[in-house]
Amino acid sequence: MLQAAVRAFSRKGFAAARVQDIARAAGVAEGTVFHQFGSKQGLLVAVGERYGQGMARAAFGGVGADIQPGQASVVVHNIFEYVRKTEGSLAAFLLTNDPAEGGPAQDANRRQMLAAIEAMLERWMERGLIRPVDPRVSAAIQFGLVENALRDCFLREKGEREEEYVREVTACLTGYLSPTSD
Repeated sequence: MLQAAVRAFSRKGFAAARVQDIARAAGVAEGTVFHQFGSKQGLLVAVGERYGQGMARAAFGGVGADIQPGQASVVVHNIFEYVRKTEGSLAAFLLTNDPAEGGPAQDANRRQMLAAIEAMLERWMERGLIRPVDPRVSAAIQFGLVENALRDCFLREKGEREEEYVREVTACLTGYLSPTSD
């Protein structure tokens, strides 16, 4: 059902996608979709959560718990690569500036990423690798930077300057994540 929803939402947008068509494409009854997700918006949120889980795995899964603050470039590169390699129209849908279209999915995606970033920041502070920060606020600032760079890179620039975006986001995050001793 989620794959069918991804295809429908990315091709038609949230407003134009019909639950009946999503159910048919998934090979289930329309009632099954409502039973599983509660509403069309619930389905949209599930799509965003799934995308966020995939993005978090792509960002942090390959580097493991021993990642160091100086390895921000690996995480940033992994995030940009994930967005580039996943269904492009879905990425555009999740990065849209229209809250009526992608808002709930963006929020769900964002929650997944913020949780992953917060956990990483807490580990780094416990190990004395970064100065003390408010992990929730810091995660929001960091992902806000990444999210806006993704939006600009893939929606405005059509991915043409991805390397430059990765480099600049990495420079910003590296400067922000200053070590405990200056």
